[in-house]
Amino acid sequence: MTAAETQDDNVLLNVGETVGATAGKAVATAKRTAAAIGAEKDKLAGAASQARTEARRVLKKAKTETKKAAKSAKKVVASAKKSVKRVARKLKRR
Repeated sequence: MTAAETQDDNVLLNVGETVGATAGKAVATAKRTAAAIGAEKDKLAGAASQARTEARRVLKKAKTETKKAAKSAKKVVASAKKSVKRVARKLKRR
């Protein structure tokens, strides 16, 4: 082998190593990015699920409160009717 051939081989080895290292770094970066995206996706999915659960709970509580208010109003109306009838009876006795 001559010095020129050895030098060419060294250049090829250096180029090959450089290309390989660059490709390895690119693959590693892609893997890290994919892992980070996956983690963010999991966080977002969890947050969405929690928000949905919270919304359901709030709606259920509002529905219950509405039912309670309606029931209370009906009781007040019934009591008022009884009071009016009682007063009317007392007036008739006079």
